[in-house]
Amino acid sequence: MANELDRNDGIDVTLIFSIANPAASATTALTFPQGTTGFKVPPGYQFHPICLSGGSNADLTAGTATFAVTAGGVIGNGPTAVLSDTVQYAVGVKRVDAAPINAGVLVGVSVTTNGAYAPVTADLDAVLIGKLLPA
Repeated sequence: MANELDRNDGIDVTLIFSIANPAASATTALTFPQGTTGFKVPPGYQFHPICLSGGSNADLTAGTATFAVTAGGVIGNGPTAVLSDTVQYAVGVKRVDAAPINAGVLVGVSVTTNGAYAPVTADLDAVLIGKLLPA
């Protein structure tokens, strides 16, 4: 079953997540437009997160918001992106094979805000780009 998506360079996967009004001092899962929290890696494959971009629709006036890749709801070793009062858009990268996520695991993105994070009325978006490769 693992050969129908085979390409020499893998299959590019782009996932878009968002969250409205995340609270300060919290770690929260971002969601797809209809509220689900991730992409399930198909049998026979691994998902390799290589680029995570995060942004805010409002300038942060204090604190930080750290975006991270999750595997099964747990923050993993994938790329991260950090917003602050001087950074409204950020990006992090990892090489392929640095943090593969196995078949059957739900891939998502979370954001962790610190106690000074403001404004709590900001909406956040994240784009996760990765490769789907045969395991």
